[in-house]
Amino acid sequence: MTQFIKRAIVLGLTASLCGCIIFPLKQADSDRSLRWCPPLPNCASTEGVTFVHSIQPYELNMPLAQAWPLIRETVSNLQGTTIEHEYPGYIYAKTYTRVFHFLDYFEVLMVPEQNRLNVRSSSLLGITDFFANYIRTENFRQSLEEQGVIKKKND
Repeated sequence: MTQFIKRAIVLGLTASLCGCIIFPLKQADSDRSLRWCPPLPNCASTEGVTFVHSIQPYELNMPLAQAWPLIRETVSNLQGTTIEHEYPGYIYAKTYTRVFHFLDYFEVLMVPEQNRLNVRSSSLLGITDFFANYIRTENFRQSLEEQGVIKKKND
């Protein structure tokens, strides 16, 4: 096998294992969106456009000023999670998977005009996450529902 083919294979394998690095939104950003999910099944988002990535919206049951401290606390209490960047209406956190400690990103963005939250959880590495991001978003949802912060999923 030629050196070129070997390098091409290594480069292809490396690229296929990489997910997507997510940078925090800036408060001054005019595009108030959590952006897209990569075309791999390792992301869950309320802004997802495919059935693989899409999760149901989080509709608030209370005013943002009352809900935000509870939302922040709930993010902080997610297993293996630390908030890295925050401003009013937005949280960017890094979280590590339980078994292999892979790095994932977790974001929450308030959409005040629709009285809801956009939520996104995405893996940094890997082709699949074995539903870790979906499970994380659903654990977050369940905790917020139990606190009365958001409406129940099927209401």
